[in-house]
Amino acid sequence: MTGVYGKSSQEYIDAVNGALFPNYRQFPIVFTSGRGARLRDTEGNEYVDFVAGIATCNLGHCHPGITRAIVNQAGRLIHISNWYYSDVQAILAERLTSLTSLDRVFFCNSGAEASETAIKLARKRSFDKYGAGRNLVISIFGAFHGRTMKALSATDPRHHLEAFAPYPEGFVHIAPGDIEGLKSHFPKACALFIEPVQGEGGVYPMDRDFLKKAADLCKEHDVLFMLDEVQTGMGRCGALFAHQVLGIEPDVMTLAKGLANGFPIGAVLSTSDLAASLGPGTHGSTFGGNPLACAAALATLNILEAEDLPRKAAEVGQRLRAGLMKLGEKHIQVKDVRGLGLLLGMELSEPAAPFVQALMKRGFLVTTVADKTLRFTPPLNITTVEVDSILTALDEILTESEG
Repeated sequence: MTGVYGKSSQEYIDAVNGALFPNYRQFPIVFTSGRGARLRDTEGNEYVDFVAGIATCNLGHCHPGITRAIVNQAGRLIHISNWYYSDVQAILAERLTSLTSLDRVFFCNSGAEASETAIKLARKRSFDKYGAGRNLVISIFGAFHGRTMKALSATDPRHHLEAFAPYPEGFVHIAPGDIEGLKSHFPKACALFIEPVQGEGGVYPMDRDFLKKAADLCKEHDVLFMLDEVQTGMGRCGALFAHQVLGIEPDVMTLAKGLANGFPIGAVLSTSDLAASLGPGTHGSTFGGNPLACAAALATLNILEAEDLPRKAAEVGQRLRAGLMKLGEKHIQVKDVRGLGLLLGMELSEPAAPFVQALMKRGFLVTTVADKTLRFTPPLNITTVEVDSILTALDEILTESEG
C-alpha cells in the first residue's frame, strides 16, 4: 500500500532520513490515519494507541468535534498576531480562568515555551518586588520541563549535555520530598517549579504531604509555587487538572499537550497581581493564542466536559492500574506500578525497549521512560476492551520473556 502522496512506507522513511535533522529515533512505521484510540499505517496495519502523541490526543484521533471546530475556524480566521483581539481567544481565556482559582492567561505554542514564560514571570515579579539577587528557580531531580535552554536548566541535570553548555544560571534541584533542602534555598529563591507527576522522569507522582508542605512554605516565604501540568492536565489524572486531585493550589500553572488535543498550543495561568509583572514589551509570542489553536482548545474543553472524560479517565485508569498490578503479582520482571488516572508507568527489572517492540508487533503502541519503565498515556476515551487487550498481550510477552 502507499500513502496519500503515492509513496511506499520505505520511500517515506528514506525521505525523512534524507531530509530532516537526525535528532529523533523513529520506529519504521508511517501512519496515515487515526480514529479514536486506533492508528492505521501505510501497510494497512492497525494499532491501539497507548501513547496518544505523548499524552496529547486526550480525546483520541480525529474526534469529529475537534475536526469540525478546526475546519470552521479555518474558514473564518486563522491568524492575526497579538496586535489585535480575536473573539475565540477571549472566550477560551474566560473559560480557562473560570475553571481554576487563577484569573489570567498567557497563550503560547508549547510546553517548553510555557515553562520559559513561567520562569520569566517568576523572576520579573521577584525583581519588581525585591530587586536583583532573588532569582533562584528550585526544581526537582527527575523533572522534565522542556528542551529550550531555561526550561532544560530546570529539568533534571542528567538531561544536560556538555556540548550545549553554558546553561543559564539560577537553577537548583532538590530530591522529591526534601523539605529541608527546599527551605535552604528560600532566601534567594523566586519560585518552586514542580510536576505533580514526573512523566518523563519515570511516572513518579509527588507525595501529597510534600506538595502541601511545599505549597505552604512557598506562601510563607513569598516564593511562587508553580505547577507544570503540561502532561498531567486536561483530564488525564482523573480531574481537569492534577492539582485538583491532590488538593493543592498553584500560584502559576503551565499547560500544553492535551489543551487542544494535538493542535499546538501552550498556556500559563496565574493570578492578576502576578501577571501584572509581565507588562507590555516584556514578553510575547507571535503565534500564541492563534485563533485556530484557540478554537481547537475550546472544543477540547467542551468535549472533555460533555463526555465526562476526567471521571472516565479515573475509572479506566483504575482498571488499567489494577491489571498491571495483577501482572506484577504474576511476573517477577514487574517491579512497580505507579501514576495517576491514565498517566501510568510499569517499572521492569530490565530495559523496557524490547517490550515496546513486542507490543508493537501485537498492534499496541507504548513508550519507555527512564530506561526500564513502560509509560501508558492512552486517549481518555479508550475502551475497557482495548485496555483488557493490552493487558492480555503484556501477560503473553512477560510469560515469553521468562523463558
